[in-house]
Amino acid sequence: MPYSLDSIQDGCYENTAVLINKFGIKDERQLASIEQSVTSMLIAKASIEIPFENVDFDFYKNLHRYVFSDIYDWAGTVRKINMSKKGTNFCSADKIEELGSRIFERLKKDKYLKIFSGDKFIIEFVNLYCDLNILHPFREGNGRIQRLFLSMLVNRSDKQLDFSEIDADELMIATIKSVSGDIFMLQDIFREHIK
Repeated sequence: MPYSLDSIQDGCYENTAVLINKFGIKDERQLASIEQSVTSMLIAKASIEIPFENVDFDFYKNLHRYVFSDIYDWAGTVRKINMSKKGTNFCSADKIEELGSRIFERLKKDKYLKIFSGDKFIIEFVNLYCDLNILHPFREGNGRIQRLFLSMLVNRSDKQLDFSEIDADELMIATIKSVSGDIFMLQDIFREHIK
């Protein structure tokens, strides 16, 4: 889904909105197809092989590097431009490191949500989901890394979450609503899908 950027061609091939990539692909559809093939395998591998240890904002950035480094030189580094999507303005580029560190410091203080149960777990999980969505630290791949990380978090909390079981359109609508403070749809979705 296209983003609105400070400069639509920042980091893109000349006269295109296609991100400069290691394959030299200048066609948006072809790049999306290659990206899907490469990242889906690495996301599955990461969820099994990467230990959920020393979890902080650097851990989150390293997940992105692991999944996207075969495609982009800048994988794992925070974006340097401001972005928005469907009316949602994401964290200002100059505030990403600060906000990212705060989110993960709070998560560590909350024992990675292990201190919460029942509805309190869902509320805190949705708050984290919303914070990571607004943080949106990367030029591309934010949703995939967010889902990977949150699945890893839940699955290591004696619970299970499989984002593939959630209707993508429903999740997108709920996520858009959450930006204006309406988190109830997100809470309902995760109540149903976190087991």
